[in-house]
Amino acid sequence: MRVLLSTLNAKFIHSSLALAYLKEFCRDSAWETYIKEYTINEKKENIMADIFLSKPDILCFSCYIWNIQTILAICEDLKKVIPGLVIVLGGPEVSYCARQILNENRALDFVIRGEGEHTLKEFLQAIFHQDKFHEIKGLSYRENDSICENPDRELITDLDTIAAPYNRKNLSYFKNRIIYYETSRGCPFDCSYCMSSTVKGVRFFSLKRVQEDLGFLIKHEVKEVKFVDRTFNCNEKRAQEIMEFIIAQGGKTRFHFEIRADLLSDEMTAFLKEVPPGIFDFEIGVQSTCPETLKSIKRKQDWSRLSHNVRTLRAAGNIRLHLDLIAGLPFEDYRRFSVSFNDVYSLSPHVIQLGFLKLLKGSSIRAAKKEHGYEFQKDPPYQVLKNNCLEYEELIRLSRIEELLGRYHNSGNMADTLSYIIENVFQGNAFRFYEHFASYWEDRGLFNIAHKTISEYSFLKDYIDSFHGSHSLLVNDLLKYDYLKNNKSHNLPPGIGSYNPQNASEVLYSVLKDKSFLQENMPHMCSKTVREIRKQVHMEYFRYDPFSLKELKTASPYIFIYDPIRKKAKKIVALEEI
Repeated sequence: MRVLLSTLNAKFIHSSLALAYLKEFCRDSAWETYIKEYTINEKKENIMADIFLSKPDILCFSCYIWNIQTILAICEDLKKVIPGLVIVLGGPEVSYCARQILNENRALDFVIRGEGEHTLKEFLQAIFHQDKFHEIKGLSYRENDSICENPDRELITDLDTIAAPYNRKNLSYFKNRIIYYETSRGCPFDCSYCMSSTVKGVRFFSLKRVQEDLGFLIKHEVKEVKFVDRTFNCNEKRAQEIMEFIIAQGGKTRFHFEIRADLLSDEMTAFLKEVPPGIFDFEIGVQSTCPETLKSIKRKQDWSRLSHNVRTLRAAGNIRLHLDLIAGLPFEDYRRFSVSFNDVYSLSPHVIQLGFLKLLKGSSIRAAKKEHGYEFQKDPPYQVLKNNCLEYEELIRLSRIEELLGRYHNSGNMADTLSYIIENVFQGNAFRFYEHFASYWEDRGLFNIAHKTISEYSFLKDYIDSFHGSHSLLVNDLLKYDYLKNNKSHNLPPGIGSYNPQNASEVLYSVLKDKSFLQENMPHMCSKTVREIRKQVHMEYFRYDPFSLKELKTASPYIFIYDPIRKKAKKIVALEEI
């Protein structure tokens, strides 16, 4: 009996934690269990052909909002060419509508609701021994022309009874993928938009089990581990112990956590400030700073504490910070959302994710849709279209801002330029800048077109020239500085002026021949020829000092020394007039 566990991930680098758990938990000599993961970007026909050729007897799909439509289409077509194939669906996108999904899709045979480890194993045993299914908790199925729904299954209380999700002998399958991992299940909070609110309480894997798993992953130099715990630091003492264990192992693995920043104590913040750089990424859900909104979605949040802790961590500079906002929540209209946006932007996180409310199946906010006047997409991802406070046109404007936020702020490519523009042109109102810049893009038909990064510098320069000309010269130099700092290139973006004199190459060569300059700034290149050194540097003249923003008496040269691997400047040297 061949049992195929499958899903469609959003990207190739993603992996499915659910399938990894199920494969290890249901391992049995009575059947063969194997995994095939695809992405939503692959052709449906290719996925179907690959599944067909692998000849499964039982096909189990893990279903989410991003893949359910394609999965249903694949199942319908597969049943036509493999009539005897047993098809089982599980996951959050079918757990709350099992009867409906079976009624509407005749190709489906079974739906596993909720946590699937025990249910799937009992189901496979029943199939193998040709037993009936009526005693398997958490299972919905078709019997003749009726839909049977067995009672819900109790949650697993001792999580250590679940087999470790990653085979301790072989990690080759996960090479170049993000590995997802959990140290707990559930969430102590009850946010109405989140699926975690449908399950009360938090259950933890033992520290011993977590340390064994993480030690194995670190030892095998996994590139990135992303924790899926909904609030990793809900138990701060335990969270710190896990982090201390990770640090003590050394290694090259990077770790991503979802945390509540307002829960961080002074002691925990002090500990985090000393974490070696490049190990941890924090994702912090702010969602909104509107008190009425937070109350309506049952989200308790201490903004004062949150902002203080984020600023502290940002100043330390050792942890990458990713803050989330959700547009479309109750009682937050377009104007009030701009306040939340500016509140978050003022904290200078590395990444701001502007997401849009999705009214997920099973969530309490979906149950209260009439109260708030929600209209949302009929099909997944069930994104909000309007409510009592926001019109669809306003959501379109926010989606334009979201795109520019990703291109400009989140990329980190123009940090110094953006900081200057927002503070000096828009008096600190980041939302107003992105709103106006989005109008510029809209008027010129720049949305919905693929653009190279170099063009984005040119667009911003043209925008400033067109609407804020008094700042053009300084912005020109800042864009030039940002571009050369982040891109090893000798050609500036179109529209950005260069002030290099005709003898610039001669000046550069004379500097690179200076042994004292090399010894101080590039000691590793002292034995190289000037021609070899030249490949790792670029010299550009500026009219404004990019560090102090002060206007210079004459255009002066700055040398950008590049990291040959990252292709970014690792040092920038201002030269005295030669």
